[in-house]
Amino acid sequence: MADRKLDDWLTSYMKYTEDWNAEPPAIYRQWVGISTIASVLQRKCFMVWERPIYPNMFIILTGPSGKCRKGTAMRQGLDFIRGQNVKLAATSTTRESLIRQIRLAVDSHTTPEGKLQIHCSITIFSEELTVFLGFGNRQLMSDLGDWYDCSPQWKYMTKNKGIDLIVNIWVNLIGATTPELIQSTMPRDAIGGGLTGRMIFVHAERKGKTVIYPMKSPEGLELEKVLSIDLEAISMLLG
Repeated sequence: MADRKLDDWLTSYMKYTEDWNAEPPAIYRQWVGISTIASVLQRKCFMVWERPIYPNMFIILTGPSGKCRKGTAMRQGLDFIRGQNVKLAATSTTRESLIRQIRLAVDSHTTPEGKLQIHCSITIFSEELTVFLGFGNRQLMSDLGDWYDCSPQWKYMTKNKGIDLIVNIWVNLIGATTPELIQSTMPRDAIGGGLTGRMIFVHAERKGKTVIYPMKSPEGLELEKVLSIDLEAISMLLG
């Protein structure tokens, strides 16, 4: 594994995003940074609890439309994700297409014990969560709840009676929406439990501050390179 150059990737990411475009509030930038780290760890890393706990998270930025810079905060993280070997789901898709994308996101690695491990890891990046989920799409919401638990096997019965088997599924989600759309998109019985019980809602009422001329300083450009190098090193972690 490559040597790390930064003491703490997230702290440096916060400094980088503050340097060139601080309009999104700090809490947005922080959680986008956390999701970025999760997206590169994939199912290759875990904590041992009652069962393995994987680093996937369902992080949803919420706030009034056009006032908080939710999309700006997310795109800052996306720039780093695209530079790594991260499978990204389509932003607008059917349930069947999404399942196919996950099944095709197959990858493998050798564990520290020398065993070959196959996994299907994908990150859903949706600046408009309502578009991704659809209105009242109970089946997709139920699927997301299942996927969050990272089952060793997930089966899907196709229309032609065949079975799609996804081995070692891992789904990470970063999305954005407004409180009003949460109420109109999700069935009432889904609020407070099920899928929303697995989501981390990060709320802000306004942007951090106004930036008239959002340009990266020479120091920021250099830090951007180091952040990319360290994120690649993080993506190589196993176990």
